[in-house]
Amino acid sequence: MLVVAALVALAWVFVYVRSVMLTFFLALFGALVLEPVVRAMQRKLALSRGRAATFLVLGLVVVVIVIVAVLLAPVVNAFRDFSHAVPSLVSKLRTSSSVSSWVDRHSQVVDVLRTHAGGIVSGIAKGAGGVIGVGLSSLGVVLDAVTLTFLTLFLMIDLPRLVGAVDSVCDPHRAVQWHHTSERIITAVSRTMLGNIAISVICGTIYGLSAWALGTPYPIVMGIVAGLLDMVPMVGATVAGAILVLAALTQGLTAALIMLAIVLVYQQFENYVLQPTILGKAADVSGFAVIASVMLFGALFGVVGAIIAVPIAASIQIVTQELTADRRARMAALRAAAPVDGAAPAHVPAPVR
Repeated sequence: MLVVAALVALAWVFVYVRSVMLTFFLALFGALVLEPVVRAMQRKLALSRGRAATFLVLGLVVVVIVIVAVLLAPVVNAFRDFSHAVPSLVSKLRTSSSVSSWVDRHSQVVDVLRTHAGGIVSGIAKGAGGVIGVGLSSLGVVLDAVTLTFLTLFLMIDLPRLVGAVDSVCDPHRAVQWHHTSERIITAVSRTMLGNIAISVICGTIYGLSAWALGTPYPIVMGIVAGLLDMVPMVGATVAGAILVLAALTQGLTAALIMLAIVLVYQQFENYVLQPTILGKAADVSGFAVIASVMLFGALFGVVGAIIAVPIAASIQIVTQELTADRRARMAALRAAAPVDGAAPAHVPAPVR
């Protein structure tokens, strides 16, 4: 009864401080992502770890502030204009080409889009104008951002000390295993997340420029939406491509077919060139595990959880592999020595016929 009561109390405390735990988790995730960058700055610039981490965080803060100051108003206005134009775009889609006319006669897709256009508008307005405009003026959000920034900085500075603290309580064999595991986790999380961001920037740039060249309405919005969706594994790129093709359909069937060709070619380029080159084998996770992790962490943490799901799944896989390495080696040796289909064991010579 005491154990059950303690577990219930622990669960209640976790639920009560879940926002604090989420902030700590994001800070730890950010520290792991930026760890290789800090090490590179220490080697190439001959800086101490504290100075390298401080310069890196301050530089990122300055870059974010400049981007927000320069792009916030145009992006918010573009999203607001796009949200107001959604109903007219749906109507234009209905009469834009013979394909859309055939779809209109044989299905209710356009009617469904028109019916839910209000929901789309409100969602985009909330995501763009509401969250960005109100969020930046909210003192609570600013304080959370400052807290997350300093917590990430302190974790980056103290990360070797924390790893060493765990190392000090392990026996020599476990210490080596722990050091190897922590390095693999840092590499997987950092390379996967930074690579995913780089690929998403490339995707958003290519799709945005393609939409602008084809005369698609609101190319800036289309590029940003495509880049953000591309960060969601497996399904994000497909959804982004479908949105771009539908938007290009408002300019005619030819524009839609060209956009479809661009989407298909880029997807092959991303799958077979960008991902192997940038990500490598940092996140060698099966497709089933990727989808399951996206669903699970997306339900727990929303869009942020879906984006960081693959690095988390890769980290869990690495820990599982390291914890079971000895047992898997023993089982492999037993299987090699065990008789197969009634044959003699490996250490017993077979009789000569």
